[in-house]
Amino acid sequence: MSSIRTLIIDDDVAVAGIHHGFLLARGGFDVVSLAHTGQQGLDLAAQLQPELVLLDIHLPDMSGLDVLQQLRGRQQALDVLVITASRELETVRSAMAGGVLHYLVKPFTSQALNERLDEYLLLRRELAAGGAAGPLDQDSIDRLVAPSRRATAADTVAGSQAGPPARLPKGLSRPTLDAVIEALKSSPQDVSAAGMALQLGLSRVSARRYLEYLVIHGFARLTPRYGAAGRPENRYLWKR
Repeated sequence: MSSIRTLIIDDDVAVAGIHHGFLLARGGFDVVSLAHTGQQGLDLAAQLQPELVLLDIHLPDMSGLDVLQQLRGRQQALDVLVITASRELETVRSAMAGGVLHYLVKPFTSQALNERLDEYLLLRRELAAGGAAGPLDQDSIDRLVAPSRRATAADTVAGSQAGPPARLPKGLSRPTLDAVIEALKSSPQDVSAAGMALQLGLSRVSARRYLEYLVIHGFARLTPRYGAAGRPENRYLWKR
């Protein structure tokens, strides 16, 4: 796979230079230009047709969200990775709604950026392979939905709380776990395995496995709810 044409949009000249140097040292990415304002970034994106944009939110002339919206309005085929100090919930939601692949909060380690870039390269390879193979099955689609995207936004809002371990037990997939986490975090009240299964299109047994995994690792709380008769129904609540 050829090097990915990348545009960096960041108002801080030094930070943009650091990103440039990191991508240059890492390999696999060709930085076509640096922009330090939103309009400059839009002009360069139209002129140079990058495949990937590293986008800051805080720009001197407009918000990075406005840049993202205009890029999407052009129907330009490019991917966006947000790198910013902005942690506001609405900003994260707007960025995710705009289809960003990752939302990385400053300050971060080089390992964190490297992991996002690794996932992005894997995604590109999967897409290339999938396009050649014809229609995709559900497992292939799950792998292509940027596995850490939903968790990235949720963890950003949550603050410093760590996510579940990277290695999952056999039979559990990261994309499905991320979907369960997102659904559980966004629920204002506890949910049952049956309710989670219905919401995400899983079997009840599968939903219960993911929920119990989160309970075991201390991310969710299990509460039995007693009805009129029969066994109590287990309910699950994200630990806020």
